[in-house]
This record gives sequence, structure tokens and C-alpha cells, in this order.
Amino acid sequence: MWGGTAKCGNCGPGYSTPLEAMKGPREEIVYLPCIYRNTGTEAPDYLATVDVDPKSPQYCQVIHRLPMPNLKDELHHSGWNTCSSCFSDSTKSRTKLVLPSLISSRIYVVDVGSEPRAPKLHKACLLPLPAQ
Repeated sequence: MWGGTAKCGNCGPGYSTPLEAMKGPREEIVYLPCIYRNTGTEAPDYLATVDVDPKSPQYCQVIHRLPMPNLKDELHHSGWNTCSSCFSDSTKSRTKLVLPSLISSRIYVVDVGSEPRAPKLHKACLLPLPAQ
């Protein structure tokens, strides 16, 4: 998942089209869900923050790991609290990353706005399973 800090002037997050996004500034960090499923490692999945700024001394390195509080979640397909369709709304910002889990039915909300290079867990939700 891209760092998502780019903005187009005085507008909201994201861009109106992919072509406009290509004209914007390069991302400096990205967020990657990392899972341990079928590895033999008994540890919580984590969100890795990776420095992708070629001018940085930490380029291509994991600069932060945010472990989830539970085992066997299988984090999958992260997304933002505000999508690119809000590009024209300056009151919107991408401050939260939403991390759903395939195995546990948990959803984690991560605060990436306060400290983008060292995100913190904001909230964990457990979705109820459907009645059998």
C-alpha cells in the first residue's frame, strides 16, 4: 500500500486520474502487510513501513514494524479511510490504514497520520461470524 501522503495542491487526498497521479511527487514510504501463515513461525502478522526514497540512507529498508495484537490473522488487501474519489475535498485526508484479516475476521485500523514512519494501532474490531 502506498504511503498516501501525496496531495495535489490544496485539494484532498489522491488524484482525479491515474495520469494525474503520475505527475505528482514520488512516494517516500510504503506500507506492506506481512504475514506468517504456513511459515512455521508463531508470531503476529505485522505492518512493515518501507523507505522508498532513493535519496534516503534507509532506501529499500524496513524502517518500522507494527505487530498486530493477535496470532493467525492473515492480513490482506489494505485500504485507506479516504479514497481517491475525495481528491477535490480538502477536508479529507488519509490518516488511517484499514487492514482486514482473512482467517480471524478481524479488522485493524492503523494510525498512519500522526507518525507516518512509525504507525500505531488505532483500533481492532472483530466481526461476528454468521449464524450457522
